[in-house]
Formats: sequence, C-alpha cells, structure tokens
Amino acid sequence: MRTATNRRELLKLLGLAMASPLFAQEGFAEETDWVLGFGSCMDQRKSQGFWSHILRRRHDHFVFLGDNLYPARDNLTELQDAYEDLSRNAGLRALAKRVGVSAVWDDHDFGADNSDSTLPYRLESQSLFRNFWKQEYATENDGVYSSKIFRHEGKLIHLIMLDTRFHRTPYRLIDSEEDIRENEDSQLLGASQWRWLEEQMRKRADVKIIGTSIQLLSSEHRFEKWSNYPKEYERLIQLIERCNAPCLILSGDRHQHEISRLDLGNGRILYDFTSSGLNKAEGLSRFERNRLRVQRHLDDGFGEVRLRFTGSELHVLMTMIDRRGRVCFTHQDVLL
Repeated sequence: MRTATNRRELLKLLGLAMASPLFAQEGFAEETDWVLGFGSCMDQRKSQGFWSHILRRRHDHFVFLGDNLYPARDNLTELQDAYEDLSRNAGLRALAKRVGVSAVWDDHDFGADNSDSTLPYRLESQSLFRNFWKQEYATENDGVYSSKIFRHEGKLIHLIMLDTRFHRTPYRLIDSEEDIRENEDSQLLGASQWRWLEEQMRKRADVKIIGTSIQLLSSEHRFEKWSNYPKEYERLIQLIERCNAPCLILSGDRHQHEISRLDLGNGRILYDFTSSGLNKAEGLSRFERNRLRVQRHLDDGFGEVRLRFTGSELHVLMTMIDRRGRVCFTHQDVLL
C-alpha cells in the first residue's frame, strides 16, 4: 500500500495537494465541477436571509444534515406545527425545485433534545419526516437513511445519508473511563442499517460522501458524537479504510463550522466537514478543543463541497460561506 503514500507525496511536490491553485477559491464553481451544498440547524422561527446566498450558488444537489426545524417544545404536537411552518418556506421550495435535496434528521427534528430510540412517538416522527422530505429511503419502516448515486463527467458520486437517531440506544455522558466502558455496547445505527451500509460501501463509485448528523472525527467535546459509541466509531472507520473509493464525511449538530482531518495511514486522509448552523450558530464552542481541526468559523452559514476529477485524481475544495454570502474559509486536497 506504499503506492498511495508515494502518490500523495508526489502530488504535494507538484503543488496539487493541499494548497493547490487548481480551484478559484473565492469564485463560483466551473461547469466541470460537481458541487454539493449542505447545512444543518435551521430554526424556522428565526431570520433566514441565507436563502438568497444559497440560491446564488451553482449547486448540483443540497443536503440537510439534521435539526432542520426546531419545535417550540419537545412533543409531537409542536413537532407537527414546526413542519407546518417549514412547509411555507419559500426558499426551501425554490431550492428543492432547482437542484433537489436530500435530508436526514437529528435530535430536534426527530422529536426531542438528545433523543434516541426510546422516544415514545418515533414512528409518528418518522411519518412526519417522510411525508415532508420526498426522497427514496432504504427501507419502508426502519428510520430515514438513504443513498443516491450521481453521474458526472463519467464518474459516480455516491451520497450516503445515515440515520443516527432511530436505532440509537441511550448513553452516558462521557465524564470518566467508567462511562466509556458503559457505552461500549451501545448502538448508534442498529443492525439493519449496518448491513445496508456495508452493502452501500461495496458498491462501485469514484467517491463516497457520507452524511451523518453528528460529528465523526471531533472527539474532545462532551456533547453528542460518534466516539460516545466506541465500537460503532471503530466499525465505521474500519469500513471506510476498507472502501476502495475515497471517502468524505459531512456532519452537523455542533452550532459551528469546522473541518477535521484524520490520517488513515497508507497515504489516505479522511475529512469530516461540519456545517452548523444555517441560522443557529451560537459561538458556544469557541474554546472547544479539537486536535484534528484544520479550519473553523463560528458564524451562521452553509458548507459547500466542490469536486473536480482530473484523470484518476479527485480534487476536493471545502468552503464555508457565511450568512452574508462571504467565503470564510476554504480547504482543498486530493482524495486518494
């Protein structure tokens, strides 16, 4: 597997990895690029001036990664009312008509803060979500996970949307090694979703983009994250390592925008690009540590992933655009 390492080193020498000038970072995407917009944490009761900036961008698809609405209180009636509010959102309707959208839920649009499979009305919540977000789901009645394959310039882009709520078992907040041990057998995806995901990861594609409502790589904060479920975290990392295609993680939830980077070894890099929130970034994580962080911004906005295939190489540009339409950070690399 030394070949991948040598390729990355060669690309850096040629100026094609990391700070490559291949993309016009401050501008809009070229027609040969495939562009995915995404965001999370959208309060339907707050100002939504971000829509004009999203609709100005040239996106091929847009992803909503959870907390796509906020009920006034944690109950089914308020959840229904929140969907009624969201159904009148002209910006969302325009976006869905123009480029199409994919969505998955997090705790608030699932039904309650930090909620899991013990939510009493999770089946009713599933019906509300599916009736609102018109997309193809992996199963008829097992959560809201889904996948979609896009064809672009002869390449296959595989978008996989994970449901981290429907089968999630309760966990203890991580305050000690004892809490970590108690969480070791907790479930995040559930057996049926894992079987489906393993099948999806075997499908032929030129890149896998995996959407998860909670962060995969950032592990030093005490809030919801994959590392609260140690076996589930290791299982997903190992699945990504075995995948023949380059992989990129998109996440939400944290009320900030950041990029985390993990060296998988053998020249392969995994990025977790978090975009949160569209209008609910709170700045509360200002002093939050993340040893894997390479970029961060604390204002409202959305994320954008720009893919460009040049021969056998996949170039990716990750951009955060704030609520005023300004580019706040970019990061680019070659995914192997």
